[in-house]
Amino acid sequence: MKFIGITCSMDGKKISLNRDYIQKIIELSFKPLIITPDMLHFVDEIVTNISALIISGGGDINPKFYGEKNIACRNLVHDERVKTEMAFLKTFLPTQKPVLGICYGMQLMNVFFGGSLIQDIESFINHTEGKHEVDVFGDFPLRMRRFFVNSYHHQAVNKLGSGLEVFCKAYDGIVEGFYLKGHPFFVGVQWHPERDAGEASSFLWKTFAKNIQ
Repeated sequence: MKFIGITCSMDGKKISLNRDYIQKIIELSFKPLIITPDMLHFVDEIVTNISALIISGGGDINPKFYGEKNIACRNLVHDERVKTEMAFLKTFLPTQKPVLGICYGMQLMNVFFGGSLIQDIESFINHTEGKHEVDVFGDFPLRMRRFFVNSYHHQAVNKLGSGLEVFCKAYDGIVEGFYLKGHPFFVGVQWHPERDAGEASSFLWKTFAKNIQ
């Protein structure tokens, strides 16, 4: 069985990760390996021993990481987590192994490539709870059509990071998914596929699993 690295949140001396991530990885017949911010000094060893990486959901990235002042961030992610995940992305990227960013994870990917974030979405769509439709265009990593997805965020991609290609948007123009051009599977989605039984999430996990070697 192959190991899939999953990053987690931290709060003081406690770490946390929704069990849905672990259950989904086991359901896909892989072994989950939880990566904590304490593992910064073991990046090379861990990257060698995992077959894919998932940047899980979380709070708000401090705007200083994309050169802005904090005007609307409500729940800042600890800098230690951000720096650790940035280090993992830098080391993991050349391996060409699959990377999936979910919600905060997608936003971190965008910042990693020099992008910025909308600190608080103003829209006719309620992105903080419930479900809404998204339009998928192109043929990777989802089929071109409309899907319903869940929604639990108040921030989103603003300036798109270098090399990233948008494949999915909500009706209000909010970016719901992107991938890194030229990479077999480097994908970020704004919804939470680990806790969604919809068609888009199911197909996304299948594509993710197929790219794990």
